[in-house]
Amino acid sequence: MAHHTVRHPVHRKKSHRQTETFDYIVRFFVVATPLFELPQAWQIYATQSARDVSLPTWIFFCIADVVWIVYACKLKSVPLQVTYSLYLAIEISIVVGILLYS
Repeated sequence: MAHHTVRHPVHRKKSHRQTETFDYIVRFFVVATPLFELPQAWQIYATQSARDVSLPTWIFFCIADVVWIVYACKLKSVPLQVTYSLYLAIEISIVVGILLYS
């Protein structure tokens, strides 16, 4: 009986500096990315109009956020939990604005 060996690629550890730099980049995007939805919320509330804003789209985004939050909790990933919680908060405000001003 032949014995087969599986060769695994050699995994090199990243340097502490590379990991630390990437962690800072991720932390920036954790906070910055959801903030790019703020102009939509601002426009709805400032103009008191949700004209041409799709309620089903934003409700879907909220549902997707909940799925991501549950997944992030399962992974115990705080950056994902924070990111999608921020998304959810902003997107709920958009949905409320659409309901108020449609």
